[in-house]
Amino acid sequence: MRNKLDHPADLDPLLERIGDKRHVLLGEASHGTSEFYTWRAEITKRLITEKGFSFVAVEGDWPDCYKVNRYIKGFQNSGSNASDVLYSSFKRWPTWMWANMEMVGLVEWFKSYNNNSCQKGEEEKVGFYGLDVYSLWESMEAVVQYLQKIIPMPYKRRLEPTGALSLLEKT
Repeated sequence: MRNKLDHPADLDPLLERIGDKRHVLLGEASHGTSEFYTWRAEITKRLITEKGFSFVAVEGDWPDCYKVNRYIKGFQNSGSNASDVLYSSFKRWPTWMWANMEMVGLVEWFKSYNNNSCQKGEEEKVGFYGLDVYSLWESMEAVVQYLQKIIPMPYKRRLEPTGALSLLEKT
C-alpha cells in the first residue's frame, strides 16, 4: 500500500485487499512510533468491526498481554482502567512498546467493544494475546499453573518441565 494515510477512509483499499482472509499479519519498521501505533489501532478496529476478527496476537510476553486480555474481557479484579493495566503489566524492556498512550486508547476501545458492541460469550469476545519468547519461564509457569487447575491430581507430576527445557537455566 503506497498511498498516504490521512484519514481512516484511506485504509479502504487495504481492507478491500484483505477480503475474506482469516489471518492478517501487521509488521512494523520500528518500535515505538506514535504514527504506526495509531494506524495499527485503526486497522485493528476495522478488522474487528468489518471483518469479524476477534483474536489479536502481538509481539509481547504472554503473561503481560494476558493481563490486558483479562481487563478487556471484564474479568473480576483485572484492573480499573487501561493505563493502570498496561503500565503495571509491562515491566520488561522495552516497556514503551505496549505501555503508551496509543495502546491505552486501543485497549479501552477493546473493552468498550466487548462490553457494548457484542453480546457474546467470553470465548467470542475480542482477546489480546502475546506471542513473544522473551518470557519463556514466566509463560511456562503460567501454563503449568493453568493446567494444574484443570488436570486431576495424578497427572500433575507430568506438568514439570522435562526433556530439553529441563536442561536450560533461568537467566
